[in-house]
Amino acid sequence: MKREAAAEGGEGEGEKGGENFCLKSLLDKGSVESHRYYLARRTVLEMLKDRGFAVPSCEIEVSLEEVRNKHGQIPEVDEWG
Repeated sequence: MKREAAAEGGEGEGEKGGENFCLKSLLDKGSVESHRYYLARRTVLEMLKDRGFAVPSCEIEVSLEEVRNKHGQIPEVDEWG
């Protein structure tokens, strides 16, 4: 059914709200390593805050782009200490 709607110009898998929409635009263009370090960093900071440590919210809310700008696409483990 969706394929027929897409073929007829209706809203199908490749459209969102009547506009062309590509999932590729949502993909992360950086390295997997930097994304994993970013997620690990954020998780550790959230755990510390949950356990009563003073962790500023601005540290937890740092974006992936900011982390990559600071540490690069392939971060050195020793620099995160």
